[in-house]
Amino acid sequence: MTLSDSGFKLDLHNHTAYSLDGLMSPRELLALGRERGLHYLAVTDHNTVEGALEALALAEEDRSLPRVIPGVEVSTRAGEVIGLFVETEIPSGLSLAETVEQIRAQGGLVYLPHPCDRLRRGAVSKRARGEALQLADLVEVANGRSLSKFAGLRSTRLAQRAARPAAAGSDAHRPREVGQAYVVVDRPPTREDLVSLVRAGTVVHRLGLREYAMNWVVQGLAPFTRARRRLASVWARRLAS
Repeated sequence: MTLSDSGFKLDLHNHTAYSLDGLMSPRELLALGRERGLHYLAVTDHNTVEGALEALALAEEDRSLPRVIPGVEVSTRAGEVIGLFVETEIPSGLSLAETVEQIRAQGGLVYLPHPCDRLRRGAVSKRARGEALQLADLVEVANGRSLSKFAGLRSTRLAQRAARPAAAGSDAHRPREVGQAYVVVDRPPTREDLVSLVRAGTVVHRLGLREYAMNWVVQGLAPFTRARRRLASVWARRLAS
């Protein structure tokens, strides 16, 4: 893996097929990350660390792949929150504070995803946003699946008011989405210095009118993807019984 001219590229929010609406295997996600010049890639499946652990093992076997930051996107009673550097399952359905406590018990970092994408499934509720900002180590201001530029602008203002570092992630569920948003930092991150590196880093994204329009289409299809995966799982269990 070589360093790009502009620094190390960190994509802090991605999904694999271990998420019900994810369409990539961990191997495919990492291979696409390498192809698109990412140096570090957080794997943050919905309510499971299985994809992150598989990706971590693959990256250890093949040093040409992006380095993996294991994580999970947890559904709390107030909306979703991401734990970075998390390798043990965290139950869904807890309060925001309880979930953050479990992330920190593992030495993890708290990442607040798409806080102002009001139409996004799982976005933290407006009522809980203040609490979430105070608990967060990083606030996502560029999300590759965002539905408009205004969500990013609002998130940037929130991060500034809360004095939290502005972070970015592709939120990739499909191959075309990998590498849509990331942070460029000047040296390889560790658990201990990721927050300070992101604070000093540069947010980069490839979102324009075409990408926003495509995001509306893709997310409109997401419920059908989840329903199809659930049905496939039911049929697989019946065939196995």
